[in-house]
Amino acid sequence: MKSVRNVSSALNKAWTRTLLGTIIGLATVASAHADDMSSRMTSQYVDMCANQSINMPPPYGEGDLKGNPKLASYCECFAGKFAQRAAATIQNMNSGKPDTSSLQDTVKQEREMRNSCRQQVGLPLIKFS
Repeated sequence: MKSVRNVSSALNKAWTRTLLGTIIGLATVASAHADDMSSRMTSQYVDMCANQSINMPPPYGEGDLKGNPKLASYCECFAGKFAQRAAATIQNMNSGKPDTSSLQDTVKQEREMRNSCRQQVGLPLIKFS
């Protein structure tokens, strides 16, 4: 159980570092570059999905998809959803709206996004306890 917590913690830290780095980067870019930044952000998330999260066991990572030919499609789907959520967070920060979501809410949203993408590309859903 301790190793599951360590894996979960490592995944959350990796996603958080990427998200914070992206948010800081986006906050400093003019709106004319928003599309380009969004594309780069999505690309970073695809890379993280395909190269890092596949080394973590489910339900915390995508280890069950390692070597699956649908992994790239899944990662594109998830990265797009993740980037959209990050962009919405940035918009809320820029408009002064406080973030009232809890860590549990964030984890639940990510799980729903993951399963939505798995369903969309025909992969088995992850069961969460």
